[in-house]
Amino acid sequence: MDIAKIQALLQDFHLDGWLFSDFQGHDFISLDFLPLSGRKCTRRLFYYIPAQGEPVKVLSSIEPLLLDHLPGRKVLYQGLMGQTEALAAFLRPGHSVACQYSPRGNVPQVSSMDAGLIEYLSSFQVNLVSSADLMQHFGAVLTDEQVESHRQAGIIIHRILAQSARWIRSCLNKGQAIDEWLLLQKLKELSAQSSLHMDFPPFLGVDEHACDPGYEPQISPPNNRFLKPIKEGSRLIIDIAGRLFGEASVYYDVTWCMNVGPDIDPEYQRLFYVIKEARAKALSYIRQCLITSQPLRGCDVDALLREFFAKKHLEPFIMHRTGHNIGHNCHGIGANLDDYETHDDRCLLPGTIFSVEPGIYTERCGVRLEYDVHITLDKKAQIYGPVQEEILII
Repeated sequence: MDIAKIQALLQDFHLDGWLFSDFQGHDFISLDFLPLSGRKCTRRLFYYIPAQGEPVKVLSSIEPLLLDHLPGRKVLYQGLMGQTEALAAFLRPGHSVACQYSPRGNVPQVSSMDAGLIEYLSSFQVNLVSSADLMQHFGAVLTDEQVESHRQAGIIIHRILAQSARWIRSCLNKGQAIDEWLLLQKLKELSAQSSLHMDFPPFLGVDEHACDPGYEPQISPPNNRFLKPIKEGSRLIIDIAGRLFGEASVYYDVTWCMNVGPDIDPEYQRLFYVIKEARAKALSYIRQCLITSQPLRGCDVDALLREFFAKKHLEPFIMHRTGHNIGHNCHGIGANLDDYETHDDRCLLPGTIFSVEPGIYTERCGVRLEYDVHITLDKKAQIYGPVQEEILII
């Protein structure tokens, strides 16, 4: 708990304080950030960090020890009236206080305070401000060690992609029948051999199954009847993400488009180049904002590509946002490139990593190209690992 860093940020954001709360382990952000562990509180607790001065711990007198691991003075209350009096001592009318909510639920990652608690806190006539941007400085800005773990994971992942492509070609050359399910098992095997941790298995689809960005091959009936064979001319998309083991490790997440053999469907090729252009537009916009010090919001990157796809008459075939934050979890707590699934108006901060993965999914062809972008502390947009420029021919 770096109180000095928090207070410096509160002053930069012109906020009077930052409030955390929990009841029975319901607030996942307070549980992780404070952190709270061991026995869950059965009466509501609060932890307030002012922009200046000593933090305040507000606890029921029945559970006085739950925040003893944190700095600050302790205030014990009895009953709801006592709780209200304790909060009123520092929640002054007109003060601007950060807390874990997002207006209209635009940023679900930080919406851990329930609506009733927001109503209660609002009764103190304070101006409640989302902690979404504050939270990025503690959950999304990465250390050099974490960035290096991301790069190392990328080396492993690209090796797995190359190995899986060679496996496909070898099987076909031998006349061995293979399908999506067998490829998924091969990817899992290669990942296990590489000591790569995955929160979820790779996503992959062959031919029309690539039109579903969340498609997962299943062997159980009746799904196995619909498995696509992998054969000469097959279109293939693989989305694979993983990290090294260890608490400081950070995910690497990419999607590549492939074709079995040199005969590429013209529509598949056309859409690939459209997506490649969209990906380049996103990166160019990000770099331009960094050079000119313009605000760089995740929603604006996404909106830019939606406008691009609309001009290409492809907007009806968008199925997901342009990208997501990446951290120790594949989908991190930082800003997403999203004005489609949510409205993420947070800024993309130096020190964070996020995916850029535009995709278009027609009834016959699905194309997505994904790489990860690291905004360095000196405001450069850095990509680690190979960048796909052409459909990979297997």
